[in-house]
Amino acid sequence: MSLADLIPLITLVSPRRVVVVGASSTRTDATGNQVLRNLRNGGFTGRIDVLSRTGGTIEGIEALSDVSEAAGADLAVVTLRAGAVLPALHDLAAVGVTAGLVMSVGFTPDEIRAIKDFSRDSGMHIHGPNCMGLINVHDRTMLWADEGILADLPAGNVAIVSQSGSGAIFVARSTSGVGFSHIVSTGNEAALTTADYVRYLAEDSRTGVIALILESVYDSDGLARAVEAAREAGKPVVALKVGSSDSGRAATLAHTGAMLSNRTVIDAYMEQIGVPLLADYDELAAAIDLLARVDWQAIGAGRTAIVTLSGGQAALAADLAEQVGATLARFSPETQRRLEEVLPDMHAINPLDAWGSADADDETFRRTLQIVSEDDGVDVVLGVIDAQSSLSAIELEYEDDIVDAFTLLNAEADVPVLLASSSSMTVHPVRVPATDASIPVLRGLRNALTAVRAAARVSGQGPRLLDRPSSVPSIAIVEEIRDSLARTSGVLDRDSMRRVLGAYGISPVSSHSFGDVDEAVRWCERNGYPVVAKIDSPDITHRSDVGGVALGLQDEGQLRDAWAAILESVHRHRPDADIRGIEVQRQIPAGIEAFLGFVSDPDIGVAVGIGIGGVLVELLDDVEYAIAPLSPESAHRLLDGTRLSQLLDGFRNLHPVVDVGSVVNLLVKLSWMADDLKDTLAAGDLNPLIIEPATGAAFVVDALLVAQERSGDGVPALRQVPALRQGAAADS
Repeated sequence: MSLADLIPLITLVSPRRVVVVGASSTRTDATGNQVLRNLRNGGFTGRIDVLSRTGGTIEGIEALSDVSEAAGADLAVVTLRAGAVLPALHDLAAVGVTAGLVMSVGFTPDEIRAIKDFSRDSGMHIHGPNCMGLINVHDRTMLWADEGILADLPAGNVAIVSQSGSGAIFVARSTSGVGFSHIVSTGNEAALTTADYVRYLAEDSRTGVIALILESVYDSDGLARAVEAAREAGKPVVALKVGSSDSGRAATLAHTGAMLSNRTVIDAYMEQIGVPLLADYDELAAAIDLLARVDWQAIGAGRTAIVTLSGGQAALAADLAEQVGATLARFSPETQRRLEEVLPDMHAINPLDAWGSADADDETFRRTLQIVSEDDGVDVVLGVIDAQSSLSAIELEYEDDIVDAFTLLNAEADVPVLLASSSSMTVHPVRVPATDASIPVLRGLRNALTAVRAAARVSGQGPRLLDRPSSVPSIAIVEEIRDSLARTSGVLDRDSMRRVLGAYGISPVSSHSFGDVDEAVRWCERNGYPVVAKIDSPDITHRSDVGGVALGLQDEGQLRDAWAAILESVHRHRPDADIRGIEVQRQIPAGIEAFLGFVSDPDIGVAVGIGIGGVLVELLDDVEYAIAPLSPESAHRLLDGTRLSQLLDGFRNLHPVVDVGSVVNLLVKLSWMADDLKDTLAAGDLNPLIIEPATGAAFVVDALLVAQERSGDGVPALRQVPALRQGAAADS
């Protein structure tokens, strides 16, 4: 990032002159007044001005009555009512103010869009709106909306960037003994985004750890680049994602909606760019506590040796590690031998009850810790102690020697040493380490395990560019498809779906829809039996749920009986449905049923997934997913992570090993289609995909594509359609 790129954000986080617009001469509780007091009481050393048309004295400052007097200010903090904000920004930009921090709330989507457009056209760098502001802790610059909130934060190396102001407060106050460089509440991100601040913090010498609290991702490509810049600077980025979007809810029309969701897209995207996702404020705070003191690269694969003071704690630790996906170290035979010499009546397994032997004492405990830390298969030693705030002085004193032993080990061991309180209650002040201490005490064993897991996952390589394969249509054809679907919403009709899939070389099994049973009989006489009959209705996506499917029809009589039974069942279950006929399809011999699907978030990307398919797809919940598009290699890796792969590999000799080339090829094509059309298609699935064991041939028996919901003018409801990317995309 060049100096020119940094200057706008330097102006925001380290202004020399601030002008507050919106403070009141009569209401001391107005947001602008609180900002003024925060700046003054926080120790801001620059110049503070107030702009008010009525002039006078506000918070002891003689107000500027004309906007021209604001010329030369680095930053304007705007706290006016929503409707007055944009005119004020115009006036401020006209006199040369280049940065605005808008704390005002109550904006409509159109007003937010207007602020974005103004920022782009004017060159004014705008933070917010609907935000709490910025705190530069080292420089004591409190550009914060609520007086006294977070005013006493210690300086350190942690930066929090949060779209939620309250989220930033919760997490900052949930950490134990760490210090902060910046607290950034970004609000609606009309102009400056989380990605911009991550890029800035990657270059900031006083920041070492970056924590994000996200409700939406507004610039996925920019955030990926920013995270890569932070990684290159040796700064881990961790995140908490809250909420879901309309695209995730729209996807429920397809089986994909149950298997994949907007959360799936976020998970796959964050996995790809190397940002571990935490589940809640407590987990994020624990990850911050760990990363602020421990070199994240020293965590390695996160193989954790847990040392406890009781057998019950050890058993609980094992359960929690399995629940959160933490990696427990497996002690080597040599380590087990050495431990059993020190603890002769114990079986040395991890988690280890270091006081479970009759011979255990302070000396054997220290020796146990040393042996565990010297195992080559151990990346982290995690000690479990009681450190909750409710402990009495006697109870704390009881564990002083234990804490001293871990502290000594931390000074001598070649691997990181951590402590976890057995409870997620606030850590007792006696146990809260100083901000310059190297051994963190993490609040709660579950939180500690998720923090170690997160540190081990700060390893993504960022998106890699893929050449567009020759097996997918050209950009020109893709644009034609997009134009043809420009005003389509909801489930695509059968013919439109087949045209889209066919353009990518995906051909569902031959079928035809009939409004009359006699026509269907004549078609079967020409094409042969057995056949499958399915209800044809745009209102019914899961046809088997309403008795809308009949399999293995061998002759005319069975077809006529099935026809009548399907119509009767569908009319009974869905009397309101638009019935266009019954689709008759060639019956494919029994094989292995697979599911391929995708769900799209236009602002982030597309998650494409694969797993065991058929009517049990949601019950079995066998799906692995990644950000589209995929290379053949990444598609193969995705398949390898599923139970479907075990079936194809001849599970328990049910059949010979199946050639997966056709499945992988289809997954690659589907991933490119989903990525090309992510602003047009919300979700889709090929389910079931029947795989013939003998040959590996893959037959698309049923397919569903769901278009994005659109506004009245045909524009996707989520955002304007951008230009299609040319020739390259991110591999998983």
